[in-house]
Amino acid sequence: AERAKPEREKEVDQLDALIKKHEELIPWVSKIMIKVDLYWKCYAYGDDLKPHIEFLDGIMLSSTREIAPSCVENVDELIERQEKALVQLETKRGIVRDLIEKGNILLQNPEKPLFLDSHVQRIVDGWDDTKLKAQERLNLLSATKSAWEGYAEGQEVIANEFEKAEEEMKKIKKRFNVDSAKEDLAKRQDIYNKAKANLERIYNKIKSDYETMGMTLPEDKKALMKKELDAVTERMGILTQFEDKVKKIEDFCTNLECFGNTSKSLDDWMNRAAGELDNIKNHSHQMVPEDRVAVCMELQEDIAAKVAIIEESIAKEQELLPQGDSVPKDAMEHKEELARIHKFTLELQAKVKQETANFSEDVKFWAEYRTGIKAFTPWLESAEKEATLGLGKPATLPEALELFDKISMFDKKCLLHLNVLQTAESASKKMTTHQEADDQVTEMNGRYQKVKKVSDEWLNKVETLVKEWKMLDATVCELNNWVAKDKTSEGENQFSLEKMESTLCELKNIFKEKEKLVDNL
Repeated sequence: AERAKPEREKEVDQLDALIKKHEELIPWVSKIMIKVDLYWKCYAYGDDLKPHIEFLDGIMLSSTREIAPSCVENVDELIERQEKALVQLETKRGIVRDLIEKGNILLQNPEKPLFLDSHVQRIVDGWDDTKLKAQERLNLLSATKSAWEGYAEGQEVIANEFEKAEEEMKKIKKRFNVDSAKEDLAKRQDIYNKAKANLERIYNKIKSDYETMGMTLPEDKKALMKKELDAVTERMGILTQFEDKVKKIEDFCTNLECFGNTSKSLDDWMNRAAGELDNIKNHSHQMVPEDRVAVCMELQEDIAAKVAIIEESIAKEQELLPQGDSVPKDAMEHKEELARIHKFTLELQAKVKQETANFSEDVKFWAEYRTGIKAFTPWLESAEKEATLGLGKPATLPEALELFDKISMFDKKCLLHLNVLQTAESASKKMTTHQEADDQVTEMNGRYQKVKKVSDEWLNKVETLVKEWKMLDATVCELNNWVAKDKTSEGENQFSLEKMESTLCELKNIFKEKEKLVDNL
């Protein structure tokens, strides 16, 4: 019993130690149990994910595998499948959301296993990526279907537009009335711009549809449709042809308008030029012949320049307007107008040349006229001045005779210079235009006539005075000779008191008449 007590104490101590050790193991075991439970849940979570991950992988695979529909029916089948896949995805949305939420809760435990992060991330990314790829594939298939339909429809529409463009191109024709041509050009430009916009819009849509279809088309089908697109691209060259035709009509309208404006300008000019010639011929009497020749030469140069322009217009008309017998009325009007202008200008050129030649002759006659006027004018001015001075009063017969000689010479100069004036007038009459000379000659002739009238009056007065004075002088001489005779019988017989008184009376009358004439000078 005494030996058993120590053993019992030893056993009690061992039991206490065991109990104590057990008590120390309880927290660890509890912790291990919790961790085992967590791991069990995580593994169970992974098992739960597996079918859904496989589902998502299947959808992803079907949404990313290569497809090659060769017709729109194939596309419809693929769209139907893809829509079903999206519906299936949508039905799984709640389950996947719960799994993601469950995974996030497990991730909050710090004792979570390392693989849990990848499991949760895989379901999250798998759902988002699969949803995105599935929707992208559906969008691609929808776009492809629209491209197939649009491509087929575009082929028909663009063929119709090509036909319309060809028909409109056939309607493009030259019009020879300027206003009508410009109006038609505006119409053709509008039609071209609309046709270009429509064709380019349809072509770009076909090309875009082809590129969309090309993303899924089989290579053989793609090559075939590429040939179709190339054929359409080649036919798009019709726009270049259309543009060229419209551009040619535009250039034609510009040239036609320029041609018409040139004709109008020439018509206005030739009327002015004809007026200038008429003015030179009939209303330029105040111009000297040299100036008239200069004006004619300027007009000739102007006409020569216009003739060159007309010849250019004629050459342009050969290119611009139709030739031959059947010429449209509007084109013929242009031709006739240009022919009229050409004929008128050539005739005007000939007239101006003739007038220039005439005025060149006038220069010679004008020089003769001016020479005469220059010789006549100084004498006339001097004669007018002399005519205002009047006659002197001679006191003796020699003085009267001297005055008579002076007046006779003055009258002879009058007659001589009258011939000078008449010669100048005759030269002026030979000029084409001599109104100015006529006016000057008329004015000078009037002045001359006044001087000649004074000269005639002077000559008449002085001639009468000399005649009376000579008669007086002869009577005085006769009386002196008669008185001085010797007293002869014959003288006595001849002496008569009555005769002497008669002679003295006559002498007295002659003297009075002479004095009266002297006073009247």
